[in-house]
Amino acid sequence: MAVRFGPAGIPIQCGSKSTIDGVKCCAELGLGAMEMEFVQGVRMGDGMAKDVAAAANELGVSLSSHAPYFVNLCSSEPEKIANTKRHILAAARVTALAGGNITVFHPGFYQKLAPQEAFDVAKNALKGIEAELKAGGIKIRLGAETVGKKSAFGGLDENIRLAQQLDMVEPVIDFAHLHARGDARIKSEADYKAIFDRLENGLGSYVKRFHCHFSEINYSDKGELNHYPLGTNNEPPFRPLMKLLAENGYAGTVICETPRLDLDAMLMQKEYLRLKAK
Repeated sequence: MAVRFGPAGIPIQCGSKSTIDGVKCCAELGLGAMEMEFVQGVRMGDGMAKDVAAAANELGVSLSSHAPYFVNLCSSEPEKIANTKRHILAAARVTALAGGNITVFHPGFYQKLAPQEAFDVAKNALKGIEAELKAGGIKIRLGAETVGKKSAFGGLDENIRLAQQLDMVEPVIDFAHLHARGDARIKSEADYKAIFDRLENGLGSYVKRFHCHFSEINYSDKGELNHYPLGTNNEPPFRPLMKLLAENGYAGTVICETPRLDLDAMLMQKEYLRLKAK
């Protein structure tokens, strides 16, 4: 399948909370991906990570992860930058050990910094993270997620620029965040195509290995408030995206972040496959 679908975390249809059971459950549901949620800290040991890798490899489930939420690459405080690096490195290391291909992170907050200053600080911190990963022989992508609040650093163009200037960083496209922040008001297939065109123009073959998050979203003038299940408000709508993916030869992974996780991942996959079969 050119595009894989999966939940952000263990499927809600599973009767277990273990990562291995989540991988098995995704396979049983016919889903080809799962994002491991390390958002409250990395608590997976090396032995478990290797067992997860074996299960995912056997069942054909592509793994990714989300690094802890409490990071800020734009902080002016050395201690906070050090903690941010530690959290992202820990997530990336165990994800690679578990056979995962990308660790997603939230870039940070502008606070008192101008956009270019925030970019420079974040880029410098990421260079340090890359250096440590390379020194340890850890091969993984670092996914800079597009953010949903106007106070946050990590808009689409900022993340494309980071990817252009760093070796291991690639953007992770959260369409709900783009919509809520106002980076792109998404209503139609043409709106999605404009986003993929920006990605292809800036990063070439990335559109053949993209990683994205999807949900509908509730938002205010300041940006995101909370995620909604599919069919709640169609902001943004999922069907035009499925049509674009089915008809344009893009390849990658769609991680569902709605409250219905695997149920909505399966709904998106069903629509994608229906359109692909036409």
